[in-house]
Amino acid sequence: VEVIRGDQTSDETMQIGYDYVVKTDKVAVRVEKDIPGFIVNRAQAPSGVLLNCYLDNNVATPEEVDATMRALGMPMGPYETMDYTGLDINFHAAKYFAESIHPDFATGPAINAKVEANELGKKTGKGLFDWSSGRPEIDQSKATDKFDPMDLLAVNINEATKIVEFGACSLEDIDVAIKNATGNQMGLIAVAKGIEPADLVSRLEGLANTYQKEIFKPSKMIQDGAYR
Repeated sequence: VEVIRGDQTSDETMQIGYDYVVKTDKVAVRVEKDIPGFIVNRAQAPSGVLLNCYLDNNVATPEEVDATMRALGMPMGPYETMDYTGLDINFHAAKYFAESIHPDFATGPAINAKVEANELGKKTGKGLFDWSSGRPEIDQSKATDKFDPMDLLAVNINEATKIVEFGACSLEDIDVAIKNATGNQMGLIAVAKGIEPADLVSRLEGLANTYQKEIFKPSKMIQDGAYR
């Protein structure tokens, strides 16, 4: 549970909120600034942007991407997840981030067309996949090397360091929140610590240039190697 400080929240109120969460047997994480998306949703948003880039640039099909991610141990691929929760939800969340953080977060032509056609995923029987007969079958043999799954992690790591730069939380808080909210065994910062700063900078700059996305450019913390 993210315990978020508003502009006028007192230290006493923050502590009461934190203590209450702990008493309910939840893991509490303090968010010291009210930033759009807070920790978990904010840190994971850039990978959604990159997934939209894959669709709009025909990098790989949704089935190819999901087969690849399923092969890495994910119970559900990212595009199936988008369909499952609703492409309209994805569209409106992205619109909020585009308006409150940066225009780069807006969905692109592929998702916009699906929403306009009311092909929203599971709820309408069709989205990026066909749900008319139940959960779509993902052909595992279609796993591909057309994209690098590490890129999806890299853009999220980048955003996570920005959250810390904003003073919203610590590096440690990022991983506590991500691990407990998503079930991932490793947090973004733990993954980042195993990557040389120069390699991460190069990867992010390459993605920023390839897809013309300002938000993919490496943060100062990554450029300085201060996340390690």
